[in-house]
Amino acid sequence: MRSLISLAAAAAVSGIAATCAPAQSIETISVSPDGQTVLVGGTNRTVYALSAETLEVTDRRYVSELVRQIVHGVDGELVFFRDDADTLTAYKTADMSFAWKASDVDDMAYDPRAGAIAVLDQHYKDDSVSLLFAATGEQMARVAMGKIKSNLIALAPGADKALILTNYTKTDAEEKADEPDDLSKLQKADFKQLHDGYVSNVVTVDFGTGAFEMSETPYRVSYPKAVRMAGDKMMVLRTNMDSMMLAPDGTGALIDLGEDYFNYAGIDAKGETYILTKGVDLRFVPVAQDGPEGLLKGERLRGGPAEWITAMAEAPDGTLYFGTNAYRLLKVGPDRGKIEIVPVF
Repeated sequence: MRSLISLAAAAAVSGIAATCAPAQSIETISVSPDGQTVLVGGTNRTVYALSAETLEVTDRRYVSELVRQIVHGVDGELVFFRDDADTLTAYKTADMSFAWKASDVDDMAYDPRAGAIAVLDQHYKDDSVSLLFAATGEQMARVAMGKIKSNLIALAPGADKALILTNYTKTDAEEKADEPDDLSKLQKADFKQLHDGYVSNVVTVDFGTGAFEMSETPYRVSYPKAVRMAGDKMMVLRTNMDSMMLAPDGTGALIDLGEDYFNYAGIDAKGETYILTKGVDLRFVPVAQDGPEGLLKGERLRGGPAEWITAMAEAPDGTLYFGTNAYRLLKVGPDRGKIEIVPVF
């Protein structure tokens, strides 16, 4: 039975920043609120628009910087691009004309309920997080945190608070110990996190008061695939045994995804199913551990290099889209019955 492992007391667990994809790959995907248009950004600095029904490319737009993140606004009037130049640009979807932009954006998190975007500035002197009104780009709040070496951000529903995980630092406080022989793979990963001599900080930001609190955690993260809020905790999904839940007080728990290596990890919008990928095969794992897993096998690319998933997005009706390092797009309907695959060019 899958379980959550934690040596911290009472770490209860309740039910996206994309990392850099390899050269010549799809980096980010977003689906319009009406489910009709799929936007795909890749390392060739071209943003493609595809018909969700036919998967045909209907538009191509060259962009001057590599787009790391595309997010549609909840009303469908704006779409937001975060690029390699640390710029967040809003465009009007009707004609893709410029709406507004913000600079020094190292990471972002969008809350459709509040129509707000939290932007993280990893400044070399003073890290800060700002809350922007998505419709206009107006700054509604800004919290300066000093040089905390911020890394990841998740925005709470309603956009009143955010959780930030810092980069890890070396510490002498963690007691080095030999690993017991009778541990499972997940227990070994947890033991290593607790005894590797590195710590991070979980930072709770209150946009209403402008205050923030830091709590040290023995857990650390590199190269996450998905970051989101799950209840009052930060969920971080990775492609090995180090996926985790982190609480504001720094307590943590590793998530058992059932395998110790895959190419991509995500979760559906309802927070009910983990989606794990290996090559172009897709595994669907119930978060509540209350049902069987699902498996869909995609047709592998022939005659080329190894192919794997690099990006994922979900449409309002539950349709899933995946991008690969070979510029192919996968589509899986809400019934999870089959995979459609098309090249994007």
